Amino acid sequence: MAVSAGMALISTLTAGLSGTLITGTVLGHFLVTTAIGAAINALIPKPSLNPGAAQSGYGITTKSSVADHQVIYGKTKVSGVVVFDGTSEGNFYLHRVIAFAGHEIEDFEEIYLNDELLTFDGSGNLTAPYIYTQNVVIKKHYGTSDQLADPDLVAAGVGFTTSHRLRGIAYLYIRLAWNPDLFPNGVPEFSAVIKGKKVYDPRTDTTAWSDNPALCIRDYITSTTYGLGESTDNLDDTLFTTAANVCDYYNYPTLTGDARYTLNGSFTTGASPYDLMQNLLSSMGGLAWYSQGKWRIKPAYWTSPVADFNEDDLRSSISVATRHSRRDNFNTVNGVWKGEASSWQLTDFPPVSNDAFVSADNGQELSTDLNLAFTSDVGMARRIANIYLERNRQQLTVMASFGMRAFQLQVGDNIRLTNSRFGWVNKEFEVVSWTFGLVDNNDLQVHMTLREISDIVFDDISDGAVYERDNTILPSPFTTTPVGVSVEAIAQVTNQKVSNLARITVSATSDVFISRVEVEFKKNADTVWKAVGTGPVGVFEAVDLETGNYDFRARSINTFGVRGDWSNLLNQEINAFIGDPSDVSSLSVELSGGTLFLSWPPIPDADLSHYVVKHNSETTGATWGNSTTVIEKIPRPATSASLPARSGTYLIRAYDKEDNFSENFTTVVVLPSDLPQLGNTDTQTEDPTFAGTTSNTVVVSSSVEIDDTSAASPTGEYFFSNYIDTGSSRSARVTGFRTFERRYDDTTLLWDAIPQNWDTWPDLWDNWTDEQANWGDVGVTVYVAATNDDPAGTPTWGSWELANGSFYTGRAFKFKAVLESDNTNYTPAILTLSVDVEY
Repeated sequence: MAVSAGMALISTLTAGLSGTLITGTVLGHFLVTTAIGAAINALIPKPSLNPGAAQSGYGITTKSSVADHQVIYGKTKVSGVVVFDGTSEGNFYLHRVIAFAGHEIEDFEEIYLNDELLTFDGSGNLTAPYIYTQNVVIKKHYGTSDQLADPDLVAAGVGFTTSHRLRGIAYLYIRLAWNPDLFPNGVPEFSAVIKGKKVYDPRTDTTAWSDNPALCIRDYITSTTYGLGESTDNLDDTLFTTAANVCDYYNYPTLTGDARYTLNGSFTTGASPYDLMQNLLSSMGGLAWYSQGKWRIKPAYWTSPVADFNEDDLRSSISVATRHSRRDNFNTVNGVWKGEASSWQLTDFPPVSNDAFVSADNGQELSTDLNLAFTSDVGMARRIANIYLERNRQQLTVMASFGMRAFQLQVGDNIRLTNSRFGWVNKEFEVVSWTFGLVDNNDLQVHMTLREISDIVFDDISDGAVYERDNTILPSPFTTTPVGVSVEAIAQVTNQKVSNLARITVSATSDVFISRVEVEFKKNADTVWKAVGTGPVGVFEAVDLETGNYDFRARSINTFGVRGDWSNLLNQEINAFIGDPSDVSSLSVELSGGTLFLSWPPIPDADLSHYVVKHNSETTGATWGNSTTVIEKIPRPATSASLPARSGTYLIRAYDKEDNFSENFTTVVVLPSDLPQLGNTDTQTEDPTFAGTTSNTVVVSSSVEIDDTSAASPTGEYFFSNYIDTGSSRSARVTGFRTFERRYDDTTLLWDAIPQNWDTWPDLWDNWTDEQANWGDVGVTVYVAATNDDPAGTPTWGSWELANGSFYTGRAFKFKAVLESDNTNYTPAILTLSVDVEY
């Protein structure tokens, strides 16, 4: 509407037309504004005859010659200002124009008469309630730039002409018929739910209705008619775009989910811009600032820190405020919101409080009020209130000057600050003020005020306990650093005596503030604790313990002598002898004349008892189970042994104090060609017929086995069927050869009837390639006896000696094999058996 048109209407109204209810400059003030100095004037609070309406719009229809424009963002229910009244047909009809907004709107979604919802058909005719259909006519005008005067109002001849177009004014033309029964209290009240201002969106370069807070605030900042009148060149639209996306999508930056924040409400041009900006910003819990020639904005959401600072960046001392004053501190937020669910009335939302905050404030509830008149959803209001509360409890504020690295920052940025004196390691702060200038000797510095911040402020989770302890990583002098306890059983050797030792390791995430630690232990079944010792964080030892289960505990003592809580490690088995000893890593052999020398590196196990050496006459395929023990025990710490030289495979295994043996045996092979060669060799072979004499043995299927294994450690003997006569007394090397297998003494036994537990079988089942390989509970030893007499007569035989390659003196030699078993269910079964006499 042109200014001249507005003045013409004012003149008409002041000429004393019949039925005119108001005069003066109501239209002049409501419709006419000037762009001259708009940005300056917008910051100056203007007096208002209805100060309550300034921040929240018109709640009831107003009549005034100096009424302010009403501005509507988003959607809300409002009343308006009567800008024209006229009567016709002998005052039977009242023609009223109510201006609702001083700008174009999207729609009058709902219209109410005395709080009764009116409904209309597609042509705009009133259809319900029925009692009003013959008495009320309402026509909508949206305040477009090309808006025409209402033709029906013009035709009524009450002084409203075609020049009264009210462009840029959203209004309703209402015609009421006089009916004292329908309107006994006079002219009824009209209000409407309005989708308000169309705003510019820099993301799409379009102008359309929106309840996005960032877009609405941008519109207010740039508006020359009712806002701050800033040029769009002075807006950081990158930040406004980000803010708009944050408000539109709860799951920013993925741009999914419902709206995080919306802005729905109204105000008038009489509102103080400072107070109004606070109210608008409250709808997104955010802030706006002017810096480096640009308006910038940020909603309440987490942004990752953009820089890291430490002591090297400081150019001044640090001023730290650890707490708000009591006046500014609160632990409960009360407030109001307004939306469709509250019938568009300001309504209290349930208070937002936090028990941890109340506890920190000595149990006293300290409340504050939060006006969220532009928030139309109670859940959103409580989310904003929770952020407001938690942000307030992030109270640590830092002021300091920094070097030029801080020049990259701006208000609203988050940073990480490390300062060892205050116990800050990458502690997060938000920049709340930023200035720079020359100080001292023309040193250019950036002075900042920083307020602690955390991503969990914005996560919709009540984190009160966290905020009460996140100001520093420095410990309280009245608490101590907790410690961890771990225990390892170690075999300790003292003068060849092996005993249990518990090696107790006490650890802490940091021992800076630990003066010493105490360590105690007890048997699990006991009640009295015994001291291990006191000392620095590290390793403690409880020595010479019996095998069994024990409890251990430790606690720290800080530099003030304050003792912490015990850290317990309960029911720990202390047995250093569990498990098999290590394998012998290698076995080597040297020959000297008729003697063979074996040597090997010692194994590291403290509980080593001895080594066992076996021999097998075969040079390939020897296993522990089919070999004969030649040295039953070589005590630690010996690592060598000597034997009469003979060919075959030598095998060695380590045994510990509990008689556990190493998982694998180690071998070395001596070939017949390696031995000193003698002139003659006589051989006596018994297999396969085994025609000799048996003693508790029996020949079965071309093999010899123990006849009865029921006795403990059963044994049997087989005596060779013949002797070897060399013809004269001489020194001869006698070597016995045999192969055997481990055999159950009842060949008819079914698999399911095997009496032993599989868990007692050596090695892993899947690793077995020869089921005879690792058993060591059966064996066969070949013996020799010599005589210098003629064996055909009545000779005198010497004692039985091992036929192990040793030299014996005699004319004739006889032999036997001794079969032994450590298992009453099994017997060795000799498969081949022979003796060589070399001279």
